[in-house]
Amino acid sequence: MAPHPSYAVFGPLMESNLVERYDIYKRTNINTELQEQQEKSEVLSVDIKVGTRLNAHVGIVHGGIISLLFDTSLGYAPIAYLGEKYNRDLVALTANLKVDFQAPFKEGSSAIIRVFFDRLEGKKKLYFSAILEDADKSVVYAEASSLFILVDPKKVGH
Repeated sequence: MAPHPSYAVFGPLMESNLVERYDIYKRTNINTELQEQQEKSEVLSVDIKVGTRLNAHVGIVHGGIISLLFDTSLGYAPIAYLGEKYNRDLVALTANLKVDFQAPFKEGSSAIIRVFFDRLEGKKKLYFSAILEDADKSVVYAEASSLFILVDPKKVGH
């Protein structure tokens, strides 16, 4: 899952005092068969570190940046879930992203985003959720949920 350099997180924001680390780790034991009502399972995690120039309030990372980190992380979930079917037969587009903030995420912090496959509805709707927490899981900074729509890659110019 090589990041594309035009993505905000890997391009203009990937530098000192902005997004200092964004490392994606895919789970290797994912069942990639498209089945309805499959049990919720973790598909990937992202190890992040933010700098000191992404704030809204003094010392606290802007909620829009947190939303961007979630959107980027959740965007890799269909790729991890679908495996080699992705790009060849299917592409997933974000239809919805909801973020609930729970605790201030302080500048200069490291954290983990854990992404979960929640369910498949029909053959076109993939639901994922994610949690942004500190490494020891003692603080949850935010939670997110998303809906991705599966489409033919030819219809979106892939």
